Amino acid sequence: RLDTLLPSLAEQYGIRTHAAWRIGRVHAQIAEYAREVAADLVVTGARGDHSRMRSFLGSTTSRLLRVRSGPHLVVRRPNWPYKHVLAAVDFSADSDAALAWARRLADGAHLDVLHVLDPELDRHLSPQAREEANADMRAIATNLMDNQLSGLPGEVAAHIEMGHVPTRIFELAKQWHSDLIVVGRHGQGGLEEYLLGSVSKDIAQAAECDVLVAGVE
Repeated sequence: RLDTLLPSLAEQYGIRTHAAWRIGRVHAQIAEYAREVAADLVVTGARGDHSRMRSFLGSTTSRLLRVRSGPHLVVRRPNWPYKHVLAAVDFSADSDAALAWARRLADGAHLDVLHVLDPELDRHLSPQAREEANADMRAIATNLMDNQLSGLPGEVAAHIEMGHVPTRIFELAKQWHSDLIVVGRHGQGGLEEYLLGSVSKDIAQAAECDVLVAGVE
């Protein structure tokens, strides 16, 4: 099947192709092969053979996201080239990597860059103090966004929103008809290397469009 597939890919997309196969645990073998060839990007389908719901990740993709630290594109729909890309950022180093990939894959497409402020962070405050805190957070986020987007080429729209982070990202991706969401691997606070942050995990797991998870290796 690989011998049949590769010539058609090479002809259709004008790319060089190479077939490889391994025996063993699928996610571990893919990660090992990606290391062997120094792959810049691993691409997998979202749905595994044992997935019960279209929107949720198959076990191979889910496990691979946890054991490999490099950029990983999870494909749900054949939407290439992308027309509308959403990059969700939190101003961490991983966000810089995510933004670079977003710009790369949004070549000729519209790019929305989004930061979501979580109102749960100040739920213990009085209403007046909460309003002041939200205004301060928005002002800080706006300055950070300006710095992060400084010098970024192409058409870019910056957005500062408030809400539960994964939920708001999903809402806006649907509203903007995004066909790709790009997110940093660890997110604010970070986790141990090779583990996904909770927001990245939620986005990769349940987004309705393609998702690229990027981070600093």
